[in-house]
Amino acid sequence: MQILAQEAEKLQNVYTPLPLGVHFVFCVIATLLYLVQFYRKGSYHYLLLMIAVDATIITQFWTSAAAIAALGLCEAALLVAAAVISFRYSRALKKLNAEKLAAQEQEAEKAKSVQKAESEKDSKLVDNAFDDEE
Repeated sequence: MQILAQEAEKLQNVYTPLPLGVHFVFCVIATLLYLVQFYRKGSYHYLLLMIAVDATIITQFWTSAAAIAALGLCEAALLVAAAVISFRYSRALKKLNAEKLAAQEQEAEKAKSVQKAESEKDSKLVDNAFDDEE
């Protein structure tokens, strides 16, 4: 019971369930992970998600209803924007992959026709070698 009472004293209010130090470490880790994902994949929705996570630190300092409402609206806007950008990015990526696949198939067909033409040429050469010319 005493441990629970100590933990309850650490909690500031319902909007900030984590102590400042833990919340700060969480934000730093989230920032690093989203930056790595942005550099690996190049989609800007990772930056918007990073900002959305980092914006929650505001609750550690301002807990008024107006600040929480403003944060909620900003968070909603950031998440909607991230979803839209992610959707557009995935569609563009699928289109690019389809174009690459079509180009590869076209190259494979071209290589196959060249190989077929060479084999026909070689077979004619062999057939003509055994013809008796008079």
